[in-house]
Amino acid sequence: MTPRQGQADRKRLTFATVARVALVALGVLAVAPVVEAAWPDGYVGRVANMDALRQDFGYAGVNLDHAAQQALYDKACKLKSSTACSYPEWFGPSGGSLQKAADFYGPKCGSSDPQACTLVAMSLTRDDNNNFVAKDARRAFGLYEKTCTTKAYAPACAGMAELYMKGQGTNRDYAAALKRADEACKAEDPYGCHLAGEIYAGGLGVTANGSKAAALYQQGCKGNVPQSCLQLAVLQESGKGVAKDPKKAAETFQRSCETDGYTPACYHMGRMYEEGRSVARDYGKAEALYKKSCDTGDIDGCFGLARMYEDGKSEGGGAEQAVGIYERSCNTGNTEACARLGKLYLRGKGVNKDVPTGLGFINRACEAKDADSCDVLGQLYEAGNGVDMNLTKASEYYDQACKAGVGRGCFHMAKLYQLGKGVSQDLTAAGKLFDKACATGHGASCSKLAAGYMTGEGVPKDLKKAAELLDKGCATGDGEGCVKLGGMYQEGKGVTQDLARASQYYSDACANGTGVGCYYLAKAYEKGLGVPQDFKLAVQAYTDGCKAEPKYEQACTEGGTVMFQAKFQEILDRAWESKICQVWTITPEKDDSTKLVADVRGDQFTLMEGPFKGQTLMPQKVGVDFEKEKKFRGITKWAVPGPKGPVNFQHVDVWDSEDDPIDAFPGDLSRSPDRLGGTTLVYNRGEEMVRRNAEVDKCVFPNKAPMLTTEHCSELQALVAAQLVSTCKGE
Repeated sequence: MTPRQGQADRKRLTFATVARVALVALGVLAVAPVVEAAWPDGYVGRVANMDALRQDFGYAGVNLDHAAQQALYDKACKLKSSTACSYPEWFGPSGGSLQKAADFYGPKCGSSDPQACTLVAMSLTRDDNNNFVAKDARRAFGLYEKTCTTKAYAPACAGMAELYMKGQGTNRDYAAALKRADEACKAEDPYGCHLAGEIYAGGLGVTANGSKAAALYQQGCKGNVPQSCLQLAVLQESGKGVAKDPKKAAETFQRSCETDGYTPACYHMGRMYEEGRSVARDYGKAEALYKKSCDTGDIDGCFGLARMYEDGKSEGGGAEQAVGIYERSCNTGNTEACARLGKLYLRGKGVNKDVPTGLGFINRACEAKDADSCDVLGQLYEAGNGVDMNLTKASEYYDQACKAGVGRGCFHMAKLYQLGKGVSQDLTAAGKLFDKACATGHGASCSKLAAGYMTGEGVPKDLKKAAELLDKGCATGDGEGCVKLGGMYQEGKGVTQDLARASQYYSDACANGTGVGCYYLAKAYEKGLGVPQDFKLAVQAYTDGCKAEPKYEQACTEGGTVMFQAKFQEILDRAWESKICQVWTITPEKDDSTKLVADVRGDQFTLMEGPFKGQTLMPQKVGVDFEKEKKFRGITKWAVPGPKGPVNFQHVDVWDSEDDPIDAFPGDLSRSPDRLGGTTLVYNRGEEMVRRNAEVDKCVFPNKAPMLTTEHCSELQALVAAQLVSTCKGE
């Protein structure tokens, strides 16, 4: 809105209000004046105080320190907000108390102070951690509505929008939510912009629009709404409305979590570690980040932690702990938690199986206007899971969810029409429902539509349109769509060939648990196609593909070579880590024969005995080879300068792929063939000793000792030192 447009709107608003007041005075209208729309708050002190109150009470996960929060109140006070100057009434050494603030502002609401009424309403829908909890949502909605419609106060209109979105205190109504959020945003309230962004990002009652969402989040972020800044990074991760850059998104999450202390960002960073998206998968780090988020009251963090407990990915808890998390959240009014708890009762996971109780929790959530739960009920009735199969009821629940803007409900309803289950078969109706579901951001529906454009079945063949739909599907979690789109970019079909984008789509597919996506991602890392060659990440992707549900067999059968290469590379990467390695001769029957023969600091070998006595050498790696027959061999070649030219030797590690699992590698033994052949130096990792595999006189240790003992050495340090102190006849 331009300043001139804002002035024009305020003039229209003023005229409408004056006209209404005049009619009231004439007795034509006998009701309180109702303002048509919110408009910018002209009191800068009140604007600053609203920002301070929201940072203190309105945003879950905000970890402002005491001094920073006090500075916000002081700023508002200096801008002549009289109520802000009274902040010691509710703000003490341990921070702000929402209940004390509500007690302070309550009487002022009675005198029609719009900010006071907004704060009281906020207190009716927030817990001590600033999470949304419907303690008395109906009264909160009434306060927001009165303050928005009679005072044109934008933050109250944003409050109305939030309750419309959640279906708390009023019926869920995304159109009404967008109207109120939009007018709050136009009236320069940043939280209104954020809520409008959520509606467009999620396709809630509107066609999902990443670009609009990004622009609205940008406005919210500039207005100090932390959720908006975070959601911009979420869009960046998926490429919805902004350039796709998951790595940069991960950096934002990490910085926001660790540096800024914004705990919802810790949830997103944990999710990336759990999924292995742009970072190496690490369930331990994921659990720690979820717990950090959950401990400060972030419900997403708690649900992430519970999901790990459910799926057996945590060493800190199991399904019983997941039940506890869902139960506590359900009892505070979180309908999603009720639905999750109901599913656990139906499956008997973490609790004794109790179908009536499970259905009761899911019904409770559906009746509380949680449309996702209505879709779950539809699935139960369609499958006859815990209830008698009833396709009519299934279609009713799907229709209810679909009309409430839940794409999955539209998707399930479309499949009923597609197959003629419980309804007359109608492919046209199915197509329209898939289209509606796709518009709300349901990925599998977008991919369903894309399939027709790829083959020309039912619609003109259009690979560009197919790519657009697959991109939408992939961005909202459809792994199969990610794989198909990755293939298009890899081959340059319908899009410009781009191996980097192909690998990114394969990464998205793998993160969503699609085995074939993990396989293609592994191939990309193995061969350096669009990404830097990285055997470790290739191993992770092969492993993920093999463990996926359903598992992708090629990932299991073709990953062995790369897995061995990656593990062998780890040996090389750790070769020179020790800075205190020492090597000694030892003759078991002679206790006084022990003698220090090599002192090693990383890759610098100081030699006290042997042909290089008195020298400090740095062996040079001259090559790495891999051999695959029945056994896998990793071979490194080394050289050191000598009086008659370089002295060359090898280091060898072996894995028997037929007899041992890859996890058994590396085993106890590592080897280095003697320089003149015939015998081999064998290092035993468990004993930390080097021996020859046969007694010969060609090459010997100092003092003809039968073995060397090592302290704090890697296998490479031990074997290289053994080569350098050995004297070989005729060399």
